[in-house]
Amino acid sequence: MKLKREAKTLKAKAIASLKRGLEAFNNHDDDGRPETVLLMLQHASEILTKALLIQKGVDVFDKAKGTSIGIEKALNLAHAQGWLSAAQAGSIRVIDAMRDQAQHWMIVVPEDALYINARALITTLDELLIAHFQDTLADNLPLRVLPLSTQPFPDFLMLVNREFMQIRD
Repeated sequence: MKLKREAKTLKAKAIASLKRGLEAFNNHDDDGRPETVLLMLQHASEILTKALLIQKGVDVFDKAKGTSIGIEKALNLAHAQGWLSAAQAGSIRVIDAMRDQAQHWMIVVPEDALYINARALITTLDELLIAHFQDTLADNLPLRVLPLSTQPFPDFLMLVNREFMQIRD
């Protein structure tokens, strides 16, 4: 499949942001680490979604504002066309919301929540690359990429219950 020039450029930028996000995730320096990871992963997902729209012939510029559309509009357009599942859009929305909250000092991101949501997003990005770009993350990342932790992660239900308790409190 031949990629449109703009889609190819945006796809390359998305993969570059993903790589920076993975580097930040595996970094030993904790100063600003969660915010950096979320910022890079959010950017990667927004730009890849826009690359998908451009490849499919959808204009991503808001002529009234003179800027490109935001992530929410891009996700809605891609989902409405069936190019992005609700679960895929959801994994992107979670990272976007976490990035927004962490960047504006509303939350401290627990390590296990960062890992699980980053992992879900990576799966989504790989699915989008496979389905719409005839590419994979495996073709773009070194084989040695592996997130490591000094603490075991709780099971998913425990994590969700903890998040709901924090929201309730």
